[in-house]
Amino acid sequence: MFLTVQDFTGKYQLSTGMYDVTKLQDYIDKYEKRYLIELFGAKLYDEFISDLNIQNVPKSPNFLKIYNPFYENITFRQLIISEGIIEMLKGFVYFEYSKDLINQMTPYGNVRPISENSEPVSTLYTMIYARYNEAVKTYRAIQLYIITNFNAPTGQVISISLVSGGTNYVSQINNGTQTLIYGDGNLTLNIVADNFFVVTGGTVNIAGINYATGILTTVVGGNYDAQFEITYVGKGDFTLFNGQTKQTCYWV
Repeated sequence: MFLTVQDFTGKYQLSTGMYDVTKLQDYIDKYEKRYLIELFGAKLYDEFISDLNIQNVPKSPNFLKIYNPFYENITFRQLIISEGIIEMLKGFVYFEYSKDLINQMTPYGNVRPISENSEPVSTLYTMIYARYNEAVKTYRAIQLYIITNFNAPTGQVISISLVSGGTNYVSQINNGTQTLIYGDGNLTLNIVADNFFVVTGGTVNIAGINYATGILTTVVGGNYDAQFEITYVGKGDFTLFNGQTKQTCYWV
Protein backbone atom coordinates (compact mmCIF):
# COMPACT_ATOMS: atom_id res chain seq x y z
CA MET A 1 0.00 0.00 0.00
CA PHE A 2 2.63 2.55 1.10
CA LEU A 3 5.98 0.75 0.85
CA THR A 4 7.63 -1.17 -1.96
CA VAL A 5 10.69 -3.39 -2.01
CA GLN A 6 12.57 -0.57 -3.73
CA ASP A 7 12.12 1.68 -0.66
CA PHE A 8 14.63 -0.35 1.35
CA THR A 9 17.83 1.40 0.33
CA GLY A 10 20.30 3.67 2.07
CA LYS A 11 19.64 3.72 5.80
CA TYR A 12 17.12 0.89 5.47
CA GLN A 13 19.09 -1.15 2.96
CA LEU A 14 18.10 -4.80 2.75
CA SER A 15 19.11 -7.55 0.37
CA THR A 16 16.72 -7.50 -2.58
CA GLY A 17 18.09 -10.33 -4.66
CA MET A 18 15.86 -12.53 -6.78
CA TYR A 19 15.19 -14.83 -3.82
CA ASP A 20 14.51 -12.01 -1.38
CA VAL A 21 11.97 -9.81 -3.17
CA THR A 22 8.93 -12.01 -2.66
CA LYS A 23 9.75 -12.62 1.01
CA LEU A 24 10.29 -8.93 1.71
CA GLN A 25 7.02 -8.06 -0.03
CA ASP A 26 5.23 -10.54 2.23
CA TYR A 27 6.62 -8.73 5.28
CA ILE A 28 5.52 -5.37 3.87
CA ASP A 29 1.99 -6.64 3.25
CA LYS A 30 1.71 -8.12 6.73
CA TYR A 31 3.33 -5.54 9.01
CA GLU A 32 2.44 -2.31 7.22
CA LYS A 33 -1.26 -2.82 7.90
CA ARG A 34 -0.75 -4.27 11.37
CA TYR A 35 1.31 -1.34 12.67
CA LEU A 36 -1.08 1.22 11.21
CA ILE A 37 -4.07 -0.44 12.90
CA GLU A 38 -2.16 -0.44 16.19
CA LEU A 39 -1.20 3.19 15.62
CA PHE A 40 -4.72 4.50 14.94
CA GLY A 41 -7.07 1.90 16.34
CA ALA A 42 -9.66 0.18 14.15
CA LYS A 43 -12.08 3.05 13.44
CA LEU A 44 -9.55 5.80 12.79
CA TYR A 45 -7.51 3.39 10.65
CA ASP A 46 -10.53 2.74 8.43
CA GLU A 47 -11.13 6.47 8.10
CA PHE A 48 -7.46 7.04 7.28
CA ILE A 49 -7.48 4.42 4.53
CA SER A 50 -10.72 5.77 3.05
CA ASP A 51 -9.12 9.23 2.79
CA LEU A 52 -6.21 8.18 0.56
CA ASN A 53 -5.96 9.37 -3.04
CA ILE A 54 -4.75 7.23 -5.93
CA GLN A 55 -1.13 7.93 -4.90
CA ASN A 56 -1.94 6.62 -1.38
CA VAL A 57 -1.50 10.08 0.14
CA PRO A 58 -4.20 11.48 2.47
CA LYS A 59 -6.43 14.28 1.14
CA SER A 60 -7.62 15.69 4.47
CA PRO A 61 -5.55 18.25 6.44
CA ASN A 62 -5.69 16.31 9.74
CA PHE A 63 -4.37 13.14 8.14
CA LEU A 64 -1.80 14.99 6.03
CA LYS A 65 -0.41 16.53 9.21
CA ILE A 66 0.40 13.18 10.79
CA TYR A 67 1.30 11.48 7.49
CA ASN A 68 4.13 13.95 6.83
CA PRO A 69 7.09 14.68 9.13
CA PHE A 70 6.34 17.27 11.80
CA TYR A 71 7.58 18.66 15.11
CA GLU A 72 5.48 20.30 17.80
CA ASN A 73 5.89 21.76 21.26
CA ILE A 74 2.72 20.31 22.72
CA THR A 75 3.35 21.55 26.27
CA PHE A 76 6.03 23.58 27.99
CA ARG A 77 9.36 21.81 27.50
CA GLN A 78 7.71 18.83 25.77
CA LEU A 79 8.71 18.46 22.14
CA ILE A 80 7.50 15.70 19.83
CA ILE A 81 9.22 14.91 16.53
CA SER A 82 7.75 12.66 13.85
CA GLU A 83 9.67 11.49 10.79
CA GLY A 84 6.36 10.73 9.08
CA ILE A 85 4.38 7.55 8.56
CA ILE A 86 6.49 6.29 5.64
CA GLU A 87 9.74 6.44 7.65
CA MET A 88 7.98 4.84 10.62
CA LEU A 89 6.76 1.93 8.51
CA LYS A 90 10.21 1.45 6.99
CA GLY A 91 11.68 1.12 10.46
CA PHE A 92 9.13 -1.42 11.64
CA VAL A 93 9.28 -3.57 8.48
CA TYR A 94 13.10 -3.39 8.51
CA PHE A 95 13.06 -4.65 12.09
CA GLU A 96 10.58 -7.47 11.53
CA TYR A 97 12.37 -8.68 8.41
CA SER A 98 15.94 -8.38 9.70
CA LYS A 99 15.37 -10.15 13.00
CA ASP A 100 13.97 -13.17 11.19
CA LEU A 101 17.00 -13.45 8.93
CA ILE A 102 19.01 -14.74 11.89
CA ASN A 103 17.28 -18.09 11.47
CA GLN A 104 16.26 -20.02 8.38
CA MET A 105 13.94 -22.99 8.04
CA THR A 106 15.39 -26.00 6.22
CA PRO A 107 14.29 -29.63 5.78
CA TYR A 108 16.41 -30.32 8.85
CA GLY A 109 14.68 -27.69 10.98
CA ASN A 110 15.51 -24.14 12.04
CA VAL A 111 19.17 -23.28 11.41
CA ARG A 112 21.48 -20.29 11.75
CA PRO A 113 23.12 -19.50 8.39
CA ILE A 114 26.90 -18.96 8.25
CA SER A 115 28.67 -17.06 5.48
CA GLU A 116 32.04 -18.13 4.09
CA ASN A 117 33.58 -14.64 4.09
CA SER A 118 31.79 -12.97 7.00
CA GLU A 119 29.80 -13.67 10.10
CA PRO A 120 26.63 -12.09 11.46
CA VAL A 121 27.14 -9.38 14.07
CA SER A 122 25.82 -9.90 17.56
CA THR A 123 22.64 -8.17 18.66
CA LEU A 124 24.81 -5.72 20.60
CA TYR A 125 26.09 -4.21 17.36
CA THR A 126 23.18 -4.76 15.02
CA MET A 127 21.26 -1.73 13.75
CA ILE A 128 17.82 -3.36 13.74
CA TYR A 129 17.02 -2.16 17.24
CA ALA A 130 18.16 1.38 16.43
CA ARG A 131 15.84 1.42 13.43
CA TYR A 132 13.03 0.01 15.54
CA ASN A 133 13.48 2.58 18.30
CA GLU A 134 13.43 5.45 15.80
CA ALA A 135 10.17 4.12 14.41
CA VAL A 136 8.75 3.87 17.94
CA LYS A 137 9.59 7.54 18.58
CA THR A 138 7.60 8.58 15.51
CA TYR A 139 4.80 6.19 16.48
CA ARG A 140 4.52 7.77 19.93
CA ALA A 141 4.78 11.31 18.54
CA ILE A 142 1.86 10.71 16.16
CA GLN A 143 -0.30 9.20 18.90
CA LEU A 144 0.49 12.02 21.32
CA TYR A 145 -0.36 14.58 18.65
CA ILE A 146 -3.72 12.88 18.06
CA ILE A 147 -4.48 12.75 21.78
CA THR A 148 -3.69 16.45 22.26
CA ASN A 149 -5.73 17.43 19.19
CA PHE A 150 -8.94 15.50 19.75
CA ASN A 151 -10.91 18.62 18.80
CA ALA A 152 -9.15 19.15 15.47
CA PRO A 153 -11.76 20.44 12.99
CA THR A 154 -13.04 18.37 10.10
CA GLY A 155 -15.33 19.12 7.18
CA GLN A 156 -12.84 21.25 5.25
CA VAL A 157 -13.96 21.54 1.62
CA ILE A 158 -11.46 19.66 -0.52
CA SER A 159 -13.22 19.32 -3.89
CA ILE A 160 -16.21 20.87 -5.65
CA SER A 161 -18.14 20.27 -8.85
CA LEU A 162 -19.85 22.91 -10.99
CA VAL A 163 -23.62 22.49 -11.10
CA SER A 164 -24.75 25.75 -12.71
CA GLY A 165 -22.71 28.45 -14.46
CA GLY A 166 -25.09 31.28 -13.64
CA THR A 167 -25.10 34.68 -15.34
CA ASN A 168 -23.20 37.99 -15.17
CA TYR A 169 -20.10 36.56 -13.44
CA VAL A 170 -16.47 37.48 -14.02
CA SER A 171 -13.38 35.51 -13.03
CA GLN A 172 -12.49 36.30 -9.46
CA ILE A 173 -10.09 35.19 -6.73
CA ASN A 174 -11.36 34.69 -3.19
CA ASN A 175 -15.01 34.86 -4.18
CA GLY A 176 -17.21 34.42 -1.13
CA THR A 177 -19.77 31.63 -1.18
CA GLN A 178 -22.93 31.08 0.76
CA THR A 179 -24.47 27.86 2.05
CA LEU A 180 -27.94 27.30 3.37
CA ILE A 181 -26.91 24.61 5.84
CA TYR A 182 -23.71 23.33 7.43
CA GLY A 183 -20.31 24.94 7.42
CA ASP A 184 -18.80 27.89 9.22
CA GLY A 185 -19.46 30.35 6.38
CA ASN A 186 -15.76 30.83 5.62
CA LEU A 187 -15.60 28.83 2.38
CA THR A 188 -14.34 30.91 -0.53
CA LEU A 189 -13.57 29.95 -4.11
CA ASN A 190 -11.45 31.04 -7.02
CA ILE A 191 -13.89 31.10 -9.96
CA VAL A 192 -13.33 31.23 -13.70
CA ALA A 193 -15.94 32.78 -16.02
CA ASP A 194 -15.95 32.84 -19.82
CA ASN A 195 -16.58 35.72 -22.19
CA PHE A 196 -20.31 35.21 -21.77
CA PHE A 197 -20.03 35.85 -18.00
CA VAL A 198 -20.85 32.22 -17.19
CA VAL A 199 -18.85 30.41 -14.50
CA THR A 200 -16.97 27.55 -16.14
CA GLY A 201 -14.89 26.26 -13.22
CA GLY A 202 -13.52 26.93 -9.79
CA THR A 203 -11.14 25.81 -7.07
CA VAL A 204 -11.23 26.05 -3.28
CA ASN A 205 -9.41 29.04 -1.83
CA ILE A 206 -10.39 28.93 1.86
CA ALA A 207 -11.64 25.48 2.88
CA GLY A 208 -13.65 26.44 5.95
CA ILE A 209 -14.75 23.73 8.39
CA ASN A 210 -17.86 21.69 9.25
CA TYR A 211 -19.07 21.37 5.67
CA ALA A 212 -20.67 18.22 4.27
CA THR A 213 -20.69 16.52 0.89
CA GLY A 214 -23.69 17.10 -1.36
CA ILE A 215 -24.24 20.67 -0.15
CA LEU A 216 -24.86 23.27 -2.89
CA THR A 217 -22.95 26.54 -2.57
CA THR A 218 -24.27 29.66 -4.25
CA VAL A 219 -21.46 31.80 -5.67
CA VAL A 220 -21.51 35.41 -4.54
CA GLY A 221 -21.64 37.92 -7.40
CA GLY A 222 -23.32 37.97 -10.78
CA ASN A 223 -26.99 37.14 -10.48
CA TYR A 224 -26.36 34.81 -7.51
CA ASP A 225 -27.37 31.83 -9.61
CA ALA A 226 -24.04 29.96 -10.12
CA GLN A 227 -23.70 26.91 -7.94
CA PHE A 228 -21.08 24.33 -6.99
CA GLU A 229 -21.69 21.05 -5.21
CA ILE A 230 -19.30 20.03 -2.45
CA THR A 231 -18.00 16.61 -3.48
CA TYR A 232 -15.43 15.85 -0.75
CA VAL A 233 -14.74 17.21 2.71
CA GLY A 234 -11.89 16.66 5.13
CA LYS A 235 -11.86 13.58 7.36
CA GLY A 236 -9.64 12.81 10.33
CA ASP A 237 -12.01 12.73 13.29
CA PHE A 238 -9.45 12.10 16.02
CA THR A 239 -12.20 11.26 18.51
CA LEU A 240 -12.33 7.89 16.74
CA PHE A 241 -8.82 7.14 17.98
CA ASN A 242 -8.52 4.10 20.21
CA GLY A 243 -4.97 2.96 19.47
CA GLN A 244 -2.67 1.74 22.19
CA THR A 245 0.57 3.54 22.99
CA LYS A 246 3.37 1.19 21.99
CA GLN A 247 5.35 0.30 25.10
CA THR A 248 7.70 -2.33 23.69
CA CYS A 249 11.10 -0.77 23.07
CA TYR A 250 14.44 -2.54 23.21
CA TRP A 251 17.01 0.12 23.99
CA VAL A 252 15.38 3.49 24.51
